[in-house]
Amino acid sequence: MTFRTINIILFILCFNPIFGQTNVLIPNKGIEGIPIVIDSSTISDVIEIYGTDYTLSEKTLITNYRFDKIGLTFQIDPYDKNKIVRSISVESPFKAKTENGIVLNESTMKDVWNTYNDKGCFTSKTYAWNTQNGISYYIKKDPNEKGYDTEEKIFKIEINNNGDFGISSRTNFEFNDEPVKEKLNSLIAILKSENFNFKKLDSFWSTEKITEKEPYGLEKRTSLNRKIENNLTQESSELWLVGSTYNLNIIKSSNNQLVYLKLTDNNEQKTLFERIENSNFEKTDFDVYTYGTFCGIAGTPPDKCQQMLDLVNKKDFNELAKWLKSINPEIATYGYIGLEFLKRKGKTIEKIELQRMTELSEFEIQLNTCQGCIFGVTEQVKDVLKNKNINQIYRSFQQSGWIK
Repeated sequence: MTFRTINIILFILCFNPIFGQTNVLIPNKGIEGIPIVIDSSTISDVIEIYGTDYTLSEKTLITNYRFDKIGLTFQIDPYDKNKIVRSISVESPFKAKTENGIVLNESTMKDVWNTYNDKGCFTSKTYAWNTQNGISYYIKKDPNEKGYDTEEKIFKIEINNNGDFGISSRTNFEFNDEPVKEKLNSLIAILKSENFNFKKLDSFWSTEKITEKEPYGLEKRTSLNRKIENNLTQESSELWLVGSTYNLNIIKSSNNQLVYLKLTDNNEQKTLFERIENSNFEKTDFDVYTYGTFCGIAGTPPDKCQQMLDLVNKKDFNELAKWLKSINPEIATYGYIGLEFLKRKGKTIEKIELQRMTELSEFEIQLNTCQGCIFGVTEQVKDVLKNKNINQIYRSFQQSGWIK
């Protein structure tokens, strides 16, 4: 046994609660006499002192190392590359008190209020807690009752260096982006595979579903799944990963073969990967646009709608006719409306465009629309293209100055 090992054992024995030592808690810092300091020490320092007899609890925003036998819990930010300790919690059998006389498992919440000249607690289903600068006091409460008993004894005290609204300190924080890169690279490898297989992609999502609420969990939210022309199916999904979002847009044929896909980084507004498997659609714009008139808080037309209005004001019949023939539902719908607006300005619509417009006006294809501030609502093309509706939006655009 080395001299260093003997020192560690002696250190643990000195602070083991079975010896009756009552340890002083220091807000914003740690425990007097114990060299683990909040915002400075790492979880490796903790393990070096207390060993590996802990229970690991991982959630989306916090990771706890619980040393139940000695009543200590050390919390880190799971995204911190340095794994710095952000809080220390003490419970029985640990013996502790604060410099102002609050004693773990002896003092009550009423004592805390009196000591700090403060009242009130935050509550969850089973706990109530009072937070002061760098320290929080917890009592248990009946989950079936609304209130809590202020005579209940403090069963847990947490030392931290939290900022406003209980947000953990970011001192010496360094984001660990390696797990993000690994997860994205795994997805892209599947999307790039020479013999693309939807079963392999579905298996990837099933695996990610299990851990989506854990740190670095990847959550898939399907925002649009619809049938479009040429017997194609389109699925557009938002992928959520550590505060960033990505869009995966997939087009497949009626026999479940890949036609097109694109993975986009929404934060950086750049394409991470794109592939087209059918040369007939090489020039097709499969992006999902928003159909609408006046959207969002500002009440402005969506980007594609503004482009359509520019074409109307330029009387660009040819470009709007191209839009009309697109198999992209939003583009085709804007093309139809743009030509209707030109017709109201005296432009004659050719027979081939009129035939396409008649066909389009009967489509039951779902459009990705906005209704005021609400985005992602779907409506059928045939409902949007009713003559009464087009007359109404034409007048609205005229009155608001969008149509010159």
